[in-house]
Amino acid sequence: RADAPAHERAAAVYCRGPLLDAVQRAQLFGDGKHFVDMPMRGDPEDILDAFDRLPPGDRSSPERLRDFVASHFYEPGAEFERCKSISAPSAPPFVAAGGLKDRALRGFALAIHRLWPTLCRVSSRSVLSAPHRTSALPRRHAMVLPGGRFRETYYWDSLWIVHGLLASGMVALAQGLVQNLLNDVSSFGFVPNGGRIYYLNRSQPPMLHAMVHAVTGYMDGNEEAAWLPGALRGLRQEYQWWMNEENGHLVTVNGHRLNRFYAKWEEPRPESYLEDLVASNGSRRVFRQLASVAETGWDFSSRWSREGGSLGSCRYGLGSSEVTQVLPVDLNAIMYSFERSLAVMSEAVATGARLRSIPRSLGEFRDPEAAAFAAAAARRRQAFDAVFWHGRLGRWVDVWMAQSEGPLSFEDISSARARAPTLADFAVPLWAGLADAHMADEAIVALHNSGLLGKGGASTTGIASGQQWDAPNAWPPLQSMLIEGLETSGTMGGKKLAIDLARRWVGTCFAAWRSTGFMHEKYNADEYGRGGTGGE
Repeated sequence: RADAPAHERAAAVYCRGPLLDAVQRAQLFGDGKHFVDMPMRGDPEDILDAFDRLPPGDRSSPERLRDFVASHFYEPGAEFERCKSISAPSAPPFVAAGGLKDRALRGFALAIHRLWPTLCRVSSRSVLSAPHRTSALPRRHAMVLPGGRFRETYYWDSLWIVHGLLASGMVALAQGLVQNLLNDVSSFGFVPNGGRIYYLNRSQPPMLHAMVHAVTGYMDGNEEAAWLPGALRGLRQEYQWWMNEENGHLVTVNGHRLNRFYAKWEEPRPESYLEDLVASNGSRRVFRQLASVAETGWDFSSRWSREGGSLGSCRYGLGSSEVTQVLPVDLNAIMYSFERSLAVMSEAVATGARLRSIPRSLGEFRDPEAAAFAAAAARRRQAFDAVFWHGRLGRWVDVWMAQSEGPLSFEDISSARARAPTLADFAVPLWAGLADAHMADEAIVALHNSGLLGKGGASTTGIASGQQWDAPNAWPPLQSMLIEGLETSGTMGGKKLAIDLARRWVGTCFAAWRSTGFMHEKYNADEYGRGGTGGE
């Protein structure tokens, strides 16, 4: 309908229907994402009417379909324009201040720093004036795109882009990127997986609270007082979305209220349409599992397969994922961090204090809402210790829910002994501050014995399934969380290992850049200076 919201009108072309099905089944492009990134030359209703008028034979002919797409769509990329008013300082502040003595590493840092303007984009005039003709979500502020086939922002990746921009002294760009995500919450109630309408069926690990914390650290008191209340409203709204039993993300298991990944989607993902049809054999249950795995950020991995997590056997394919049956250790650790952040932000806004002046320990709060979020974090901490900590293994573990018709319950946690460790078992609970000194010491010993630590970083899992979130791939977000968590663990062993891993990671990134001229999205943990492999 022409009076429907823009994203709903565009979804009739990009997210469902006979045109999408015909184009993707015909494999007109080498990448299924290509078609759903192509802006329309006209209104979606007119294009769909034109497709309906095609003779049946033309709808199944790759040549006729190719002609139809060329006459009704532009090539991907027309939705964005280069940033004209954004420039990077001559050097990051820490480099300009003499904080990096090594000449080669300083050159490496400067080369990365100079990439920001080349990756900066703004929504084109056509997107802002006719958002119903594109799959790209309109952005009021400039954004940083990953590059290549990824022609949009992604949710949890944005935290590390924000950290990089702040380190480069590009605070306004970082704040604008965070504000775009807060605007998504205002529009949709949550932050979608990425900046396309076909990502509106799911989110990603909720890291927006950490971005708000990071950006406010670079504001003066007046700037923070003006911006933080609005950001807090958005974060509270996002939190309610994650804590909603009706959308599937909140479950009560053995009396504990915990979170899981759960996409309310039972069709092929538009950007991976053919792959999902092949993996699912048409099963709506599998479609939901595939979209839910994409919500985890770990798409795809043996971690989400009951059999794939076994040390002795790994027959893993996309269709074997059962992520909605998992209580993930990383998601619940992030939710604990989220609740702590909401507590201190609520206290700061209510009292007029600077955010940095309020300790993140769950002590006394004057504001009732701050106290309520602190109590929620305390309950989550108790549940986390009871549910996810495995004393014999000396680490936290994902917990699978038992398959039964009755009330939800846990499978016997002793079964975790048969499952291979993942980096999520260590990195995210440590990052979130969920370890006491004893747990931290035990986890560090278990990490040393896990087989995950390699010359080029920490591997995501110990299982080489061929999926990109499995061995031997090492992913930057997990390296960052692990190193930060070890550094703040309060143990000498943790600090020592953090320094060691930081040196390995910077070294392997530098070696790969020197040999290829590129920064890679992932690296090989076993081979120093080599990029990772795999992916859809």
